[in-house]
Amino acid sequence: MQKKIFVSIFVMISIIWFYYFWKDINYTKHEEIKASQINHPEFIPTARTVKLSGAWYSNIISDFYWLWAIQYIWSNVIWASYKKYLYEMLNLITDLNPYFTYPYEIWELLLPNYNYRYEKLSNKEIEHNTRQAELLWLKWMKNTCDLKKIELIRNEFNLNKLWTEDRYKNPCLDPNIPYYLAYIYYWNLNDSKNASLYYKVTSANENAPVWARSISAVMEWKTWNRETAIVMFLSLASSVWDEKSKLCNDFSKELWDILFNAFKDKKAFDWKFLSMVESYRLDIIKKLWEEDIDAWLGNADNFCSTYLNKAVREMNMAYIEQSDKRFFVDRKKHANDANELLYSWYIDYLPIDFQKGKNGFWIIYYYNNDISNWDFKMWKY
Repeated sequence: MQKKIFVSIFVMISIIWFYYFWKDINYTKHEEIKASQINHPEFIPTARTVKLSGAWYSNIISDFYWLWAIQYIWSNVIWASYKKYLYEMLNLITDLNPYFTYPYEIWELLLPNYNYRYEKLSNKEIEHNTRQAELLWLKWMKNTCDLKKIELIRNEFNLNKLWTEDRYKNPCLDPNIPYYLAYIYYWNLNDSKNASLYYKVTSANENAPVWARSISAVMEWKTWNRETAIVMFLSLASSVWDEKSKLCNDFSKELWDILFNAFKDKKAFDWKFLSMVESYRLDIIKKLWEEDIDAWLGNADNFCSTYLNKAVREMNMAYIEQSDKRFFVDRKKHANDANELLYSWYIDYLPIDFQKGKNGFWIIYYYNNDISNWDFKMWKY
């Protein structure tokens, strides 16, 4: 009996030892295999060379290079080492066939993204990959979009015109083209200005997501370009038309005309104008069918009042910022918040934001030292 127990224990120990021994050997061998799989194409021909030798079969040849690129990605997927030559390969493929969609799209998934768990890239390498992705996407814009329409859209701040006037409509073959470019500008390059432009271009396509319109205005707000954000929000307010929101639409359109001309003449806000606008805004809100819009923060994209409220917020911020400039000249520092500007006699009117929270808290305007600019937060003076 004791002998059987001893043999059983010996067998179990042997099995456990064998498992850990071979696991260690296999792990080492697995690492060697991973390291040996990196097989980079050290020579990639130019598109001109391929076209000269391809006998006018550039599209077919680009398909072969695309298959080669997929194999290259797959064989070097560990540690994302395929990124070393991915741009050169995709650039060649899209030179041979400018309308080949997949190579453009693959960069958006692979080139600008970074996963710290299995990629060991420096910040310089990450930025380099992102800039390469930007170049490919701009190339796709050039090849498949109407650049003249895009320039018209760039200079148009009445967003309502982008989907009502033919001269702006459908600037790209696919709305995803400018949409992905806007995505990389905002999320990877922290460039809200260009993100705003390409969200505008996206919204001009008939089958584009509706919310691209509002995101373009939000991107302008994130650059603290108050005047542009104001007219963009007001144009959205006047475009979300409904018989029950006619008061809001008409007021937004009238306000757009007034402010657009005032901004061209470099006129600043004064407290009387702002208080009058706020009075009209409150009166309109009470008469609209969105009964509790102020109470639940007014974040419904299909409400005229949503955009009117946001435009008024930007007006309030612009008024505070221009007053804070005088405060800074005199005090050599920025005011902590709008309340300090009021009690220091730099403003004659304390703008009240439309958003209100619970327990006496509401949105206040304050100077955010982290971003070196004026911002808003839920607080209480």
